[in-house]
Amino acid sequence: MDFQKLPKEGWPLRAPVRFSIEVQDTISPQSVFITLRHTNDYPFSNIFLITTLAHPNGTVITDTLSYDLAAADGQWLGSGNGLITHTFPYKKKVVFNTSKAYILSVYQSVRQLGSEVGIPLLSGVTEVGYHIEK
Repeated sequence: MDFQKLPKEGWPLRAPVRFSIEVQDTISPQSVFITLRHTNDYPFSNIFLITTLAHPNGTVITDTLSYDLAAADGQWLGSGNGLITHTFPYKKKVVFNTSKAYILSVYQSVRQLGSEVGIPLLSGVTEVGYHIEK
């Protein structure tokens, strides 16, 4: 698993967390997961992310993702006490056709209900990471 810490003051709206993904197996299907860690101070029950996966050949795939972080009763769905960890599926059974680096960028795109503008500084999220499984 590879993690990056976010600034203590919050995750800026247009500031991506970037990872260089170097894949050894270019034949077998693999799944990519995104992991988030947040404190109990995270103010929402869900999170919206925009991801880009830049392939070595120049192709860029952009996805808009929505993940629930809490149940209807307000209980966190992840594991941990005080620092909550969530692991979400991102890409399932993908074949990476080259061992050259792919670049995964993850942006937060959370906004207040009814607003068209994203939250400039999202508090409570402490780390973003990814891992790959066969």
